[in-house]
Amino acid sequence: MSENKTPSKNAGRPDEDILLDLNFVPQWAKKEPTANHYQVDDRPQRRERRSGPRRDGPPRSSDRRPPRRDDARGPRRDDARAPRREFAPRPQRIELPIDIHFLPEQKRLASLVRQIHHSKRAYPLIDLAHIFLSDPRGHMVKLEVKGAPDGFKLYQGKHSKMVATDRDVLLRQLLDDHMEDFFVKEELETEPPSGVFPMIGKIDDILIGPPNHHSYSERLAEIHRTRYAGMDFERFKQRVQTVRDEELVEQWKQESSKKTVYRLKKGDSEKEFSLTQAEDYVRTHIADAEIEEVTRAVLPSSLARKIKDYNLIRMVREAWQQESRFPISLAFALRAAFRHLHLHTFKAGKNINFVTAVKPDPIAPDAAVENIRLVLEFLGDHPGSTRLQLLEGLRPGVDKDSAEAHEILNPIRWLVEKGHIIEFFNGTLSVPSRRKRR
Repeated sequence: MSENKTPSKNAGRPDEDILLDLNFVPQWAKKEPTANHYQVDDRPQRRERRSGPRRDGPPRSSDRRPPRRDDARGPRRDDARAPRREFAPRPQRIELPIDIHFLPEQKRLASLVRQIHHSKRAYPLIDLAHIFLSDPRGHMVKLEVKGAPDGFKLYQGKHSKMVATDRDVLLRQLLDDHMEDFFVKEELETEPPSGVFPMIGKIDDILIGPPNHHSYSERLAEIHRTRYAGMDFERFKQRVQTVRDEELVEQWKQESSKKTVYRLKKGDSEKEFSLTQAEDYVRTHIADAEIEEVTRAVLPSSLARKIKDYNLIRMVREAWQQESRFPISLAFALRAAFRHLHLHTFKAGKNINFVTAVKPDPIAPDAAVENIRLVLEFLGDHPGSTRLQLLEGLRPGVDKDSAEAHEILNPIRWLVEKGHIIEFFNGTLSVPSRRKRR
């Protein structure tokens, strides 16, 4: 919070997309958040059902199959059975030694502080925390390793800011998404491969190349890594088709006449790397500086939702669910930030914490002039009154636009700015308590 400064009176109007809604509904009208921003589906995944209309009711008699005639069908062949549905293994649930807390996003915090300073009203702290938590753009996620557990490590990418408990996850992301940070990619025209190639390997619509060409193994590994990373390598190889097709061989030759090379942005820019060589260079010379072992990480909600570590995202999701019921950690973070930004907190009602830009400053009604004394005494006896209720109590039946009404209501703005009256978020008024803290 040290980077924040008290908002200036001349601060410009914040962008519309970061304005916070400071209109609150009664507590009984509040609803649970409609969606968990960190929801993950840990159920086993299965293949899609066969296409066709779904029957919502029992089959009609005409739709029923006739009785089986085993003597006519003959013995059933095991290899004719339909393939079994394949389920991905359910991830193992592991409780990680990590504390998870939520923090306000800095731009939205600054926008909120500007509004509080401008309005001079008091807002319930817990409702402000709900606003930040319910908006995926309104909060950050803080992960902190508890103690020094044996064998447990948390890693964070220097560029991506992504976190994982497995370093290889971040290394793969570095190779997939950030190669352009270190290399310049070039396409060069070269001579087509020469030789006799009677067969060519392919998977789906991707040409791998002839099995007797020196680049086959490297190309096979590259396609698996970049296009089929979620599939077991042995199963991937089983899906490769080797066919005799002169047209496909010629197509592969034309594609191979374009060579992709990588050159370092820093260092020896003349040296050419293939993709595999460039990735090996990242592993041996760059990764250690780009992937850090950390004990504490703070990342935006939008990034936290993309965590690929199952147990890590599950714990973030469960922490969000608990926090959404009562956002205590976010409320504490807001309270500390508000104090740093020269806002004031106080308790009112049933021990509810409020925040305001004006420090409450009670004064004795007897020390004030007549019209102010009447206002202070009425609000002391009727806390939570609106301006109209105050006017009706002191001057029953008086028109709100009359001079007599203005005499009562005009001082209220000055009293609010001085802290002698507290104006709450809903327009109700009260006088500060004169009781001293013990």
